[in-house]
Amino acid sequence: MHHIASSAIRRVLKSALAVADSASKATGTPFDAPEMLVPNLDSRRFGWTHYGLMIPDLPEPHRFLSVMSLIGATGSLAFDNDHALPCSPRRTAAVVAGTAASHPGHFGTYEFGADFSAAADGSEVRFGDDLALTGGYPEYRLEGSLGGVGVDLTITCSDTVTWFFRTPVYKHLSLFGEYRGTLTTGPDSVDVSGLCSFEYGACPSPYLLTGRPLPSRLKAPLDYFVYHIVNLDDDNQVLLSQYSIGGVPLSVHHRISSKSQRNLTKLPERLLRGDRDPR
Repeated sequence: MHHIASSAIRRVLKSALAVADSASKATGTPFDAPEMLVPNLDSRRFGWTHYGLMIPDLPEPHRFLSVMSLIGATGSLAFDNDHALPCSPRRTAAVVAGTAASHPGHFGTYEFGADFSAAADGSEVRFGDDLALTGGYPEYRLEGSLGGVGVDLTITCSDTVTWFFRTPVYKHLSLFGEYRGTLTTGPDSVDVSGLCSFEYGACPSPYLLTGRPLPSRLKAPLDYFVYHIVNLDDDNQVLLSQYSIGGVPLSVHHRISSKSQRNLTKLPERLLRGDRDPR
C-alpha cells in the first residue's frame, strides 16, 4: 500500500485507540470474562479468532514452544496466506506451531467442517490430526504432533491478564499461566514445567462480507508483527510486542507480568535501551 495511505491509516488508528482502547486500564485487574474465550465460528461480529501458547525457556533440544492459530483469515498483509487456502478465507483455520527441535516446524491450513472443528464454547478446538486444544478457563490441555515433536501439556491460567488491545471491535489478551507435561522426539521424552503465556484474540474482518480473498492492495496494511516473551524468574515474565503499518510501528507493548501481583508494570526504559546494568 502506498506510504501516504499507510500514514493516514496509522494516524486514524492511533487516534481511535487513544479514545476507545481500555487495555491499559484493564491490565492488572483480575480477568473475569472467561465466556469470551470462544472460537466464533459463525459469528457475525468477529471474523477471526486467535488462540496461542508461548513458552520461552524449554530444555534442549526444544528451547521454546510457539503455537499461533487463526480461525478465519484476517484480511491483513502480515497474516494472510492466500496460496494455502483450502476454501473461503472465513472458513479457513491456520496454525503455525513447533519447537526448535521441530524445525522447519509445522504450518497447516484446515477447512471448517472438514479437517477443522471447534465446540461453540471453546471446550475443544481441533486442527485435523495435528493439534487439539481442549478444556476451558482456567485449565486447558494441548495435544498433538508438530514437525515430529509430540506435545502433551496441561496449561493452568491465572487471572493475571495483560491486554494488548481492548476495544469494542478488537480484543487481544495474554493470560499468565503455568504448564506441565511432556515433549517427545522419536524415542526420547522430556518432562517439562514452568511459566507460559496463553493468548486469545478476536476481531472483525472483511471476510464477514466477502468469500473471496482480497487482492494485496486492499488488505489491511498491517505488514509486521513481532512478539517476545522472557521468563525472568519463577514468578515474573516480560511481554514485548510490536505492530507496524507501512513499515512504521503503530503500537509497542512492553509489560512485566507477575504471578504474585496484579499491578502489572511497564518495562523500565533502561531495559528497552539495552543498558548493560539494568538495575
